[in-house]
Amino acid sequence: MKVYILTDLEGVGYVVREEQTSPAGREYEEACLLLTREVKAAVEGALEGGAIEIVVNDLHGARNGFNLVPEELHENARYITGGPRTCRIAGIDRSFNLAFMIGYHAMAGTQKAVLDHTMSTRVIVDAYINGRRVGEIGIDASILGYFDVPVGLVSGCKMAVEEAKSLLGDIEGVVVKEGLSRNFAICLPPTKSRRLIREAAKKAVQRAGEFKPFKVNPPITVRVRYSHPNYADMQARIPGVEREDSRTIVVRGEDLLDVMRILGWY
Repeated sequence: MKVYILTDLEGVGYVVREEQTSPAGREYEEACLLLTREVKAAVEGALEGGAIEIVVNDLHGARNGFNLVPEELHENARYITGGPRTCRIAGIDRSFNLAFMIGYHAMAGTQKAVLDHTMSTRVIVDAYINGRRVGEIGIDASILGYFDVPVGLVSGCKMAVEEAKSLLGDIEGVVVKEGLSRNFAICLPPTKSRRLIREAAKKAVQRAGEFKPFKVNPPITVRVRYSHPNYADMQARIPGVEREDSRTIVVRGEDLLDVMRILGWY
């Protein structure tokens, strides 16, 4: 059993403010420690469930994808870190049986979601894959699905977990906080969040055969609406990008990865 773990920072328990997600001081360092310990709990649970090989991808963009605290990491996993990256979701292939998303957040514009956004906090308003509105959960699940890898566990705020289940079905979900507004939440104690993640990871591995990959069938159409025309202006210069209106671009293709590469999402 091989497990691929994708990580982000905004969905980690007790992370509720932008200051915690960018490397500008002590708050960020504390958030990185919280993230690392949630990841460690997921690794522990996966191993207890029967996983033999685990790869963790540090996907939060701050500090060139170097957000995990090395000395806190579990020794029975391998870790993808650093950047700039030639591939955002590096190392994924069809040999993996299952994926987890730890510390994920809801898509841009989700009411009562903590730190909601899609790829960029202030740039993207909406993203659609074949007409379905998605955030990073859907984008990353579609790439995993391309390789026939299902998602079995998502942790984050209540709205992120609800988003994941509406898209992916009866997966394991761990709600570590419930948003009252974008930067205001009711949070579980970190020790409880980690226990729940560990238990859910173990259960997800044991249930691995029940989960289905999120498949996007060709032809592929990805539509992105930006908050300002300048962003669409810049994207429209890239070969393969069509301009739909002042703030919207479209990328089409027969291969999902080709489309994602154009957008910088794979």
